[in-house]
Amino acid sequence: MKLIVRAADYAMTDSITDGCLKAIRDGILTDVGLMTNNAEHAQRAVREVQKYPHVSIGQDLNLVSGIPASDPRLIPSLVDEKGQFLSSSFRKKQNQFDIPYSEIIQEMKAQVDRFIEWVGRKPVYITGHSLATPEVLRGMEEICEMYGIFYDCFSQPDLPTGNRWYYKHQKVDPNDRKPVFTLQDQANTDVVAHIINGELNLDPEHQEFALLATHCGYCDGELLNMSTFSVIRGREIEALCSPQVREWIEKNSIELINFQDYLDQRHSNERIRSTPGIPY
Repeated sequence: MKLIVRAADYAMTDSITDGCLKAIRDGILTDVGLMTNNAEHAQRAVREVQKYPHVSIGQDLNLVSGIPASDPRLIPSLVDEKGQFLSSSFRKKQNQFDIPYSEIIQEMKAQVDRFIEWVGRKPVYITGHSLATPEVLRGMEEICEMYGIFYDCFSQPDLPTGNRWYYKHQKVDPNDRKPVFTLQDQANTDVVAHIINGELNLDPEHQEFALLATHCGYCDGELLNMSTFSVIRGREIEALCSPQVREWIEKNSIELINFQDYLDQRHSNERIRSTPGIPY
């Protein structure tokens, strides 16, 4: 099996950036989903990750965390009075999801343009972050078509993601009936065990490709103010850098690849299958 190990939210905060870099240097992380809206964090994050050419860089389009890439006056439905994004938690509590499509496209385009300017190339893929209304999903599809970028690393039938530990430990909040992943449960989650004991339901013997999705990062005050996924990120760094997970990879003859490798190999397989006279 060829395994992509991905970290979401890269550059959302410096603590997330530094946690991902730790998992790249000392662990098995091979792909990051870069956020470009928080400019103060993103430019440093780009400089640092480019030191590791084996890591592919996709883009997480973010409409709910931090400072937008656009002038806030152009996207009034996305921001608060301080010009910062309205959080996904706020939108859920207020049931406030009516966002003009023009504002969604405006901000997504601004983030992609930043990516191209700062990274020097288009993202390997685009996916979303914490907000998945029909308009947001349609906006991502339109942006991908506009720029010629691969859409959504999580919906490929030949790239299973397994059973993610986030959902196993979620509880339902009795007040609003929404699932929550408590800080205590995050702290108690044994991510190493989920990986090496087969709880992800990945099949190294029979699957050609797979994607291990994480949210690596150190937990600080800034992150706690921005995301409900906080303490678990440190557990994920621990797992990706652990000797036990390395042994699991070697025992199962797993090859670590990045997302660009996957696209290149998939394209090669499709070319071979479509070429007359070449058996498959």
